[in-house]
Amino acid sequence: MKVLGIIVEYNPFHYGHQYHIQKAKEMIQCDYTIAIMSSSFVQRGEPAIIDKWNRSQLAIEFGVDLVIELPFVYSCQSADYFAMGAIDLLHAIGVTDICFGSEDGHIDTFIEIAHAIFKDQKEYDLVVQKAMKDGLRYPDACNQALKQIMGKEVRTPNDLLGLSYVKEIISHQYPITPHCFQRTNDYHDTQLKHIASATAIRQAIFQQIDYQHSLPHPELYDREVYSLDDFYPYLTYRLLTIDKHELHNIHLVDEGLENLLIQHIQKAHSMSEFINAVSSKRYTKPRIQRMLIHILMNNSKSSIQEAMHIDYLRILAMNESGREYLSHIKKQCPYTIVTNISRYQHPALDIEIKATKLLSLLSPQKEEFIKKEYSHIPYLK
Repeated sequence: MKVLGIIVEYNPFHYGHQYHIQKAKEMIQCDYTIAIMSSSFVQRGEPAIIDKWNRSQLAIEFGVDLVIELPFVYSCQSADYFAMGAIDLLHAIGVTDICFGSEDGHIDTFIEIAHAIFKDQKEYDLVVQKAMKDGLRYPDACNQALKQIMGKEVRTPNDLLGLSYVKEIISHQYPITPHCFQRTNDYHDTQLKHIASATAIRQAIFQQIDYQHSLPHPELYDREVYSLDDFYPYLTYRLLTIDKHELHNIHLVDEGLENLLIQHIQKAHSMSEFINAVSSKRYTKPRIQRMLIHILMNNSKSSIQEAMHIDYLRILAMNESGREYLSHIKKQCPYTIVTNISRYQHPALDIEIKATKLLSLLSPQKEEFIKKEYSHIPYLK
């Protein structure tokens, strides 16, 4: 039996994602398709543009059988941690193959680089650490290490993430076969077209430019959409009233950043202005944005570390085939399968509820928004 795993955010779900599902299923000739999907906040450190329930339903409508939540403690993290959580959960649910889109388009490239890193992990880590001390951003530091060790580079965010998936599979010797195919669009292309980048579509939605031809269900984005900018008043209050020692204990607030944050929050007039002021050669915008989300949620370094020991799989959506597969895998799955979070306790789920409560601040129906976290039924006919 072949079980395909895909790792997604659907922020928003567009025709490129539909192509990804179709292409991956065609390549693998799978019996079931399982998606691991970011929850309320995505890897770039932003709220997902619409809620996870609508995004998981879109996944089912366009060919996925089962959607599992990538917990906040992994979804709002750097590529390596994001991949660690996603691949671990896919392994636990019995996935045999994964497939991702890539600018490179050749899986052998990723496998060769991942094996080289695994073989010379100490040297690789030392070069990365030295490059970061010299002021390079983490992705650039990784590239410098790759060039030094094997004369290769991986530059685009999608390829870096794909490499992280393959590294996880190889380092843990998971019985999962990775595959990739050439992406249909440039990740930073801002031109709206039938298959447009998620960046271009988000810009169009927020700027109220016609995006109807770029989305399968454009009506979903005419209602309630969420933006990081909308959290700025809450962030301002938080940073103006928090103690420096408490701020330093927040996840991703490195030594000295607390002073920079307090200094610039008093001058900036918007979230984008503030992020630009704090970002640097060493700290990328996504890295800063992830940190700001953790500050808003008051996530300490220790609470995130504790919550990262995941032992459950939370089901967001499934069709009849997905339910059939769950019934088949349940006895051999090492993790608890959760369809109702009221019946299971875990530090990561406590943080998930905090994330939902934070996002509910942007909803005109806060009570209903939070209630859905507990009452959602994952089965879709």
